[in-house]
Amino acid sequence: MSAQDSVESEVRGWYSAYFDTFVSLATGQRGDLDALLDFYGVPMTIVSDGGYRVLPTREAVLQFAHDAIDPLLRAGYAGTDLLRLDIRPLDSYAAFIEGLFSRRDREGKEIDHAGAAYLAVKTGEGWRVASFVLRTAGPPEHASSEGVS
Repeated sequence: MSAQDSVESEVRGWYSAYFDTFVSLATGQRGDLDALLDFYGVPMTIVSDGGYRVLPTREAVLQFAHDAIDPLLRAGYAGTDLLRLDIRPLDSYAAFIEGLFSRRDREGKEIDHAGAAYLAVKTGEGWRVASFVLRTAGPPEHASSEGVS
């Protein structure tokens, strides 16, 4: 296995654990929001339709996580279908991750499509999201399949 394949495999395993943690929090199966600090770096940067933000503290990162999860809990979120996940190692300590997701409620209805890109970095504590770019396309009837990434 090449070094690049090894990094990709490591990041894929870490991302899978992150994905499972986020989903379990957003469905209400667990409530320990602090668990996301095993995946999010501090500081962390966010880019979304709301602009660019730097989250300099644990509290700011946890508030961002709360603000992302709370609307899903209120919408009766049941899970996310991972439509695409691309992992591109940059070197042994950094990887670019890009995913496309379909979120659904407890009745199986699609809530929205979301695309996300992450810069993950390997720290002394393990892999962490250093930068997060989110694009939510909205409900499927308003979502274009182009440009959602």
